[in-house]
Amino acid sequence: SSSAQYFLGITAQLCSGVTPVFTMPDKEKAAEAKALGNAAFTAKDFKEAVKHFTEAISHDPTDHVFFSNRSACYASLEQYEKALEDGTECVKLKPDWPKGYTRKGLAEYFLEKYDDSVDTYKAGLKLAPEDASLKEGLKKSSDAKYQVPGAGVGAGGGGGGLGGLSFDPAALAAASLKNPKLAGYMQDKELMQKVQMIMQLGQTAPGMQQQMLMQVMQSDPRVLEVVMAMQGMDISMMPGKDEMGGSPSGTASSPSRPAPKKQEPKKEEPPDERTPEQKEADEFKTKGNDLYKKKQFQEALEMYDKAIEKEPNELLYINNKCAVWIEMGAEYWDKAIEALKDVIARRYEINSANPGGASFEKVAKVLNRLAAIYEKKMDFDTAIDYYNRALMEDNNRVTRNALRELERAKEKHEKDSYIDAAKAEEHREKGNELFKEKKYIEAKGEYDEGIKRNPMDAKMYSNRAAALTKLLAYPDALKDLEECLKLDPKFVKAYSRKGVVHFFMKEYHKAMQAYDKGLAIDPNNEECKNGKEQVINKISETSRSGEVDEEQIRHAMADPEIQQILHDPQINMFLKSMQENPKEAQKAMQSDPKLQEAVSKLMAAGIIRTG
Repeated sequence: SSSAQYFLGITAQLCSGVTPVFTMPDKEKAAEAKALGNAAFTAKDFKEAVKHFTEAISHDPTDHVFFSNRSACYASLEQYEKALEDGTECVKLKPDWPKGYTRKGLAEYFLEKYDDSVDTYKAGLKLAPEDASLKEGLKKSSDAKYQVPGAGVGAGGGGGGLGGLSFDPAALAAASLKNPKLAGYMQDKELMQKVQMIMQLGQTAPGMQQQMLMQVMQSDPRVLEVVMAMQGMDISMMPGKDEMGGSPSGTASSPSRPAPKKQEPKKEEPPDERTPEQKEADEFKTKGNDLYKKKQFQEALEMYDKAIEKEPNELLYINNKCAVWIEMGAEYWDKAIEALKDVIARRYEINSANPGGASFEKVAKVLNRLAAIYEKKMDFDTAIDYYNRALMEDNNRVTRNALRELERAKEKHEKDSYIDAAKAEEHREKGNELFKEKKYIEAKGEYDEGIKRNPMDAKMYSNRAAALTKLLAYPDALKDLEECLKLDPKFVKAYSRKGVVHFFMKEYHKAMQAYDKGLAIDPNNEECKNGKEQVINKISETSRSGEVDEEQIRHAMADPEIQQILHDPQINMFLKSMQENPKEAQKAMQSDPKLQEAVSKLMAAGIIRTG
């Protein structure tokens, strides 16, 4: 008999008595508990807030906001595992609510699950592209994922102050190129020993580091300048030694004194310290750049060669020349690689002859150029190595973004290169043989390889789902069957296997839907017909039994469709009417096909039972 006839027959029994196994949400009590939780949260009494939000959830476990609020409390208490559980449940209950992704992503970030956190924030930004919290969360998670200095959970930032600073000779050297005073400081061994001693405390005793810095800088202010320079701060406007003890604060001359000093640099242009040869070389470089943009490559090469002839100790000229070779085609790439590696090897020699000619920033640009060439040559590992080396010279966002894009390109290339339909079929056949021998783990391994070889083969996902079902990995089996049906919506066997999985998960209403979809494609399919009959019998047995299956109810309450039905005001009125006036409820149901369908689903889900 059909499911429709079965449910029309059994719903007639509703007037004789129905046992609801699901208590309808008490929204008033839930709202009261939520209000108390919000008040406690505002007062920063997070433990008390957790209690109230937990009570709200007990009154209405279908409200996503309660899980979101409790997740925020757990995060404030630094209980990030619990915060993640609630954030995940919030997203599950309301997948189109951006704030839920903020809660989940934050917990993943503090658990140092940076890959998951990035994915979560990206999913949220698909719903709300301009959400500031999601944007900031994605930035922090991405920086932590790619190990950007100062990023990540262990990077500090909560305590403030100067604690936790580390010695960064690269940053100091870069700053010295812009400020000759720093270059002089670096020649003072006694001064640098003081700085290094203070910086070493950053790893073990940040608080002591700050105290030590304050003490030492009183006797030697240069220490503070060196530390500030290593943190990327501009010290060019700091007062000299004779200005440290200027007029007392509050005098009339105090605020007026800096004004002319701030204006003077604006009026005076920085002195041009280039030699005549360097000025002429820069003119040739500018002409070369213009010709490069016009794709007049031979002429551009001539200009760069003239620039190099005038000033051979300048990395940018050679770097630009190699950019031209890259554009001229693959036959010039090795020539460019050779030239770029040569200047990297001579960087210190070049810098000695022309200070700044091989600065950290310029070396980073050369390394980036090498990475770009190797990327074109599809040598991804070497390209990644050069990008990482570039970041050690000059850690900037452009290079970090280029590295991320390269890693994605590498992953895609590896997947595409691995695809081989013939080898995939071999793995599928081996998997089938192992499945017949009841070696389900080994069979799954073969199907795994088959999917990697041919991710567009619907049968492969269906077969792996069968192995996963035998291994009792039902959620994973469902994912494979969903993927299978995306690739081939007419694949009836996938529907029959989906029905089996839902049956074992006690999601009988979903099992019925799966079998019905399969029969809509092939009305004579025996697997779907037999599976559907088995479900109908199980629903009848469960409905008449005096026991409540908590697992079945738990699965049902996690189903958005069941939640939507239970939140429907018409359904709420009908459920109350069943208790108060069964005859009127029966009449309403008989005259309303939509209501009949909803009641059938609730019965199949085990939410209401006859008896």
